[in-house]
Amino acid sequence: MSEKGNPSQSSASSSSPDSLLKLVQSLSASIVYTESSNFDTNRKLWDNYAIEWSPKVEWIQKMVNNLPGCSTIENQETIELIGDEWSDKSSLNQVIEEYIFPFLKELHPHFIVGEIGTGGGRVVSKVISKVVGEFYCFDISKEMLSRARNAIKAVGLEEEPIEGSKSLLGKDLKVHFTLLEKSQLPLHLEGKFDFIYSFDVFPHLDIHTQYQYFGSIKKSLKVGGHAFISVADLTTPAGWSRFEKQSKYTVGGFYFICPEIVRKMVSQVGLHIVKQSSPSVGETNLYYNRDFLIVVQKRE
Repeated sequence: MSEKGNPSQSSASSSSPDSLLKLVQSLSASIVYTESSNFDTNRKLWDNYAIEWSPKVEWIQKMVNNLPGCSTIENQETIELIGDEWSDKSSLNQVIEEYIFPFLKELHPHFIVGEIGTGGGRVVSKVISKVVGEFYCFDISKEMLSRARNAIKAVGLEEEPIEGSKSLLGKDLKVHFTLLEKSQLPLHLEGKFDFIYSFDVFPHLDIHTQYQYFGSIKKSLKVGGHAFISVADLTTPAGWSRFEKQSKYTVGGFYFICPEIVRKMVSQVGLHIVKQSSPSVGETNLYYNRDFLIVVQKRE
């Protein structure tokens, strides 16, 4: 029998290393290589940010020097936690006073609050004293959660005395630290929360990731519960100014959307907006002048 007619020889020839190499080379031009997900890229960024962060490093100092409202020296003296370099104190405190504290008034021993994107603890450290019951710190960065734990311990909470626990205890409060593995809250927490907030986090998420979180927030709230979220708003004066300076979106920069898109996503998941921001002439609050802030409610 000729070589051509011998199936075993033909098969061996077609699968030789040289043949396989040529096949790979011929297909390589048409192969689509998937990019890292928004989730994975954010995790890498914020893990590294937390590891390298220090009030004294040059890149933090540059951010501090650009903060409004105070002298450079005064701003530098107020940098205590990761994120303090992102805004002036008055802008942050005003947001907390107007969009978080009003929804913590109906506190009871079983009141449960969650923060998506706790970071280094700059918000929770200001909020935690107002909460009784349980507080869940969610983040995709292990390093950030470690920083947040230290920030919360600094305001008086002690380690949970249960071996292997990732919680902290106060007199009337238990704080949990949960590392997220996807863009949603854990399924076993569905219908558990009275209030959830995610402040200054969504600007770093692409629109599909934002939508996934909106859906998860709806599932995680109790009926009647509220959630506060802020997004980078293309239609605000400072939002447009920053957008114009970007050549493209990166997780370290901002993903700009507009109120109409937010309203559509919120409506689609079944939430209802009960409070929203609107920039006014002469607005000095960094966040009100750049972002769209909303409080939503789960009614059914």
